Amino acid sequence: MDNLLAKTAELLASAAADPDRVLRWVLIYFGVSSLGFMGVWLIGEVRRQSSTDSN
Repeated sequence: MDNLLAKTAELLASAAADPDRVLRWVLIYFGVSSLGFMGVWLIGEVRRQSSTDSN
């Protein structure tokens, strides 16, 4: 547990020293999550279209 807290403190200190790096990772995170959301939506839309075509 102490090791985890020390690692977290180290990461927070490095983030405070380089805010551009944090911003880059935040943008990457939101970009990837947006792509994941669009993928799930697209799969659901295709399945919905195929179920209405068969009825």
